[in-house]
Amino acid sequence: MNRRFRTVAWMAVTALFALTIGPGCARSKQYKQEQNYYRADSEFTNRGSSIDKAEKFGQPKKKLFVLPFMNDTPFSDDQLGAVAAGELLRSLKITGRAVVPDDLRSADTSRDFFSGDKVRLSPLIREGKKLGVTLLIIGKIKRVRYRQKGDEVGLFRQKRSIAAVDVEMRLFDCAEGKEVMATSKSADSSSSQVNLFGRDESASDPQSQRMELVSEAIRNAMRLLAADIARALEKIGWEGRIAKISGGRVYVNSGRASGLNIGDILKVMTAGEDIYDPLTGAYMGRSQGQPKGTLEVIDFLGIDGAVASIHSGGGFFEGDVVQLY
Repeated sequence: MNRRFRTVAWMAVTALFALTIGPGCARSKQYKQEQNYYRADSEFTNRGSSIDKAEKFGQPKKKLFVLPFMNDTPFSDDQLGAVAAGELLRSLKITGRAVVPDDLRSADTSRDFFSGDKVRLSPLIREGKKLGVTLLIIGKIKRVRYRQKGDEVGLFRQKRSIAAVDVEMRLFDCAEGKEVMATSKSADSSSSQVNLFGRDESASDPQSQRMELVSEAIRNAMRLLAADIARALEKIGWEGRIAKISGGRVYVNSGRASGLNIGDILKVMTAGEDIYDPLTGAYMGRSQGQPKGTLEVIDFLGIDGAVASIHSGGGFFEGDVVQLY
């Protein structure tokens, strides 16, 4: 009897303990989950303001063009400047950080805007606006070195060739009327051949082979420049222009390819004025335009155009500047 009583009593105590502790454990687990949730939420909200998070999505892409580089070397091949510009445009297009129109052409080259080491800023900015781009790049091929070395003895002789180049690039914001980046790079390209008694049966045109190696060195330098430019583009503000107004529709010269989205709000500004030094006539830059109102992107047009409706304000004209609100 006593043994049965003790067994029943022990079972009752165990059940009471389970009832007492069980809910507490459940509450503790739930409490821990809630704390983890609020802690994670707090960490997220403390990483920066909502505006900061939106800014991380970046500005729309800028339209960009590269003029053929100035060849400032004894290697008087006019094609080297075109090789440099073509490779830089191609490399920038690959990065996806800029809009590089395929159909743009200019009768000018970088040489037309250099005066020694200085740049004729005013005509350069005018050329950029004529081309309809936000950013314009000019540059120089400053030095070219070409060397060859071959074995003088032996049945099979190795001939080694190397070309090295120094190039400089200058990036201009046509909207702001100012230089925003200047940098230079060095690169090289090499080749090696093994021939019987050092005779190169394929060397029917040594000049052509030399220029091919120099061109490859220039292309290598352009790829290095493109990487630096792509990083710099994120820090440059974007702007487009009103191309046409028809009824209640406003057509903007940037669209899907530039990275605009349906629903984006664009602020409209007057174009501002070009400011010149009254004594020297030197171009100083462009003044900030006055705000007119806002547009809302409602559709796209062609490869890189947008259709917008008037969101606020008015008195808009073709050529007015638009910026992401």
